[in-house]
Amino acid sequence: MNDPSVPELPPELVAADARRGNARQRLSGTVERLQARLNPLAMAQGAVERVAVGIMQDGVQAARERPRLVAAGAGLLGLLLLRKPLSRLFVRGARHATTARSNGLKSKRAPRASKGNGK
Repeated sequence: MNDPSVPELPPELVAADARRGNARQRLSGTVERLQARLNPLAMAQGAVERVAVGIMQDGVQAARERPRLVAAGAGLLGLLLLRKPLSRLFVRGARHATTARSNGLKSKRAPRASKGNGK
């Protein structure tokens, strides 16, 4: 397979060409990784994730330090979320209680006197 028209390269040159090819591949991979890291969208996403993790860790630490405050806050949040159903329950219950009493008293009431002169 040796073609007499193509001169044979010295082994040092062949090895240098192989090293050049390997270095080019490594450099290409490094450039691609740098481009991915320096992408503005990727940078922003990384920053948001770091901030979110930091806030979450601070919140967990604060909750461990003040469990009563967390319980009170959770209770207030529950009351806030359930305020309409609770108000309906209490208002409806109060109306039923007063309606039952007033129905019992209506039959015993005296008729009202009219405000006119009677003429």
